[in-house]
Amino acid sequence: MSEERVRERVWAVMVGLVLADSSIVTLALPDVLREFDTTVLGVSWVLTAFNLVLAVAILPVARLARRLAPQLWMVGLVVFAGASLACATTPSIAVLIVARCAQALGGAAVVAAAIELLAGTRGSHRAGARVWGTAGVVGLAVGPAAGGILTELLSWEAIFLVQLPVVLAAPAALGRFRRAVEPGPAGRLDPRPELALGLLSAGLTGALFLLVIMLIEGWRSSPLEAAAIVSVVPAATLGARFLARGAGDSAPIAATGAVLVAGGLAALGLLPGAVAGWTFAPQLLIGAGIALVLPGLTERALRVRDPDGLRAAATIAARHAGIVLGIVVLTPIFSAQLTEQHQAAQRSGTALLLDAPIDPKTKIALARAIAARIEAADGRLPDLSPAFRQVEVPADAEREYRQLETQLEDEVEKAATHAFSASFLLAGALALLSLIPVGIALSIALVASALTAAAVLGTYLALGGASYKPLEVADPCKPRPIEKPEGGGEVLQQVALSALDGAACSLGVSREELTLALADQDGRDRFLRERRVSDEDFEQALRAGLLRAVDDARRVGALSDLEASLIRAAIERLPIGVVIDVLQRASGRSVLDLLGDLLGRL
Repeated sequence: MSEERVRERVWAVMVGLVLADSSIVTLALPDVLREFDTTVLGVSWVLTAFNLVLAVAILPVARLARRLAPQLWMVGLVVFAGASLACATTPSIAVLIVARCAQALGGAAVVAAAIELLAGTRGSHRAGARVWGTAGVVGLAVGPAAGGILTELLSWEAIFLVQLPVVLAAPAALGRFRRAVEPGPAGRLDPRPELALGLLSAGLTGALFLLVIMLIEGWRSSPLEAAAIVSVVPAATLGARFLARGAGDSAPIAATGAVLVAGGLAALGLLPGAVAGWTFAPQLLIGAGIALVLPGLTERALRVRDPDGLRAAATIAARHAGIVLGIVVLTPIFSAQLTEQHQAAQRSGTALLLDAPIDPKTKIALARAIAARIEAADGRLPDLSPAFRQVEVPADAEREYRQLETQLEDEVEKAATHAFSASFLLAGALALLSLIPVGIALSIALVASALTAAAVLGTYLALGGASYKPLEVADPCKPRPIEKPEGGGEVLQQVALSALDGAACSLGVSREELTLALADQDGRDRFLRERRVSDEDFEQALRAGLLRAVDDARRVGALSDLEASLIRAAIERLPIGVVIDVLQRASGRSVLDLLGDLLGRL
């Protein structure tokens, strides 16, 4: 290989490295979020800041690169290396975001200089684009998976540290600068390819950002597991790029790629279940689409004479402005949906727990353990398995206990998947809108891509995609029937559940919401504050619910008249906290034991 080709490879590698940094930290964001105790919206600025600065800076820097490419190459490398080191050693999220801005500024200088250096050796910006364009596509696709592997094996800081040796070695590839000579005026400005690139990149945020957040925060995959899962996109991109080498970069090929990307993103919004395998077909569509549409749109933007290299730089600006648009538009949507689904999962989980055929003592212990996990999750969907491990369960109830754990975990995973559906569908719509600026040129490849995407979407819909609804909670004002069981402990459990219904009906809330309020003092205080209920009204509702439940049990013969009268007297006279405490400890006890305990407190 000639020395000139070696230098070209180094310039291309640096373009790929800089553009990979637009997405390489995605799989590390959950770790960054937890380390700096920020919010999802706040941590998204680690991505947004880089892409925004790169999009704004690339055009002015490109003007300098036309005359000062070698100098700009060196300065850009120094700034990029220094900022990468600052990112790796940051003490706070604010410093990290500022360092990312500096990294993007240095990266813009490196990319702009590389474009000019490649144009000089290839003879034109259009010819050079085949090299840096391919490098950019690969970098964009590979970034998330590479970042996930580094985060898992080393740390999120390693993402920035491993770049330093590559950046510090790059100055040796500078060589002699030859400015590209493209006689004649620049071609007529046509913003349509850049607009299409922006819309497409906004949609691709769903694959580069939302997918990995769903895998880690929703499905609780490790960064290495998530990296392995999302590696389908770069694999499909490289494979499709290799197969499509002779297809050209025409408008029909670009349209074909856009349809594949849009279909893949929409399929992610219709996943039939929280299983990694369901993401593979959508990722294959997205990866193949990237390989076709990004080079195609770049080629369209550069098909006119570009003596100043500004059209080349504009394609970079459009791509990263689109990523910013995608993050800004999609992040608030999935954040709001995540909060909503978190609350729905709580209600559904509580309903499953209350109706589970396990004894009240185990239910109470498990409810408290789950409440602690939910609190520790800080608004995110929780991992409930530790809660089940810390509660002892009677041997005869082991099967029901494990079944309940499976049901609750399934409910949480479904809620997590559903929380991202709207954002994925919107991302698909943004990608599809990219067809409008460049026009839809019918071809066999376009029809085939549309049919393939439709087949995946139809299959996912048929298998239940987008059909998830949180478990419905029963109307507490419609009492559930109390049956007369053989054991007294079962009677007491039914009385307690019926009492929750009555109290919830009085307060105008669900039985599940009231149960969460009774789990601990913090939950009770939060309930009273949000519902604007006084302590007196709260206790009065609980007492009324208990009395109603005792009367219902007496009517069906689950309690005798004497038992019901004595329990009613205790409920009316004892502090409500004492009554609840006695009921909570009534697991496995007879009604006579309960009466003895209550009467002993009078």
